[in-house]
Amino acid sequence: MKPVIHELVEDDFTPREVPEFGLAEDDYARALDNLVQANVDVIPHTADGRVLLGYREDLPLRNMFWVFGGRMKVGETLTDSAVRALRRELHLDADRSRLVLNHTYNVRWGTRSVPPEERGFQTMLTLMTYQCTDEEARSLTPADRTHGWVRWHSRADLRQLEESGSGLLHPFLPVVLRNAHLL
Repeated sequence: MKPVIHELVEDDFTPREVPEFGLAEDDYARALDNLVQANVDVIPHTADGRVLLGYREDLPLRNMFWVFGGRMKVGETLTDSAVRALRRELHLDADRSRLVLNHTYNVRWGTRSVPPEERGFQTMLTLMTYQCTDEEARSLTPADRTHGWVRWHSRADLRQLEESGSGLLHPFLPVVLRNAHLL
């Protein structure tokens, strides 16, 4: 059974254009100290089970592989946020019908990208999967500074990275990939 996303919107909600990110660093730091972020991340994969991961440049996942996504903007649906993130991070114009809701996680990160970095932050992270066509899979490259590079991984590659203890996989990554039946 496919999970259902219930979008509840009051009649007088006014959609508005929201800048890419409109908070000064100190305001963002205060927000991280006091609010739980809503994030949507997407796991691009192929029909044969390969998973695309990006090598992260920023905290909290610096120098590790992770999936693609980020904060939701005011007025977005989960799908809107996922489509925007894939376009921003991979130049992918995703087919909305292939985005599948997977799991939601309450994540408490130990570090963050704004000072004080060691204070961490908390997110409600909704994970979605996206099955790429062969053409899409061949064309995906990093489109912003979030990831230094991207790489397709087979299940065997991922198991080897996990078993080696290389530190390239954040401990949460095998959990979300197993829950998505991709590891």
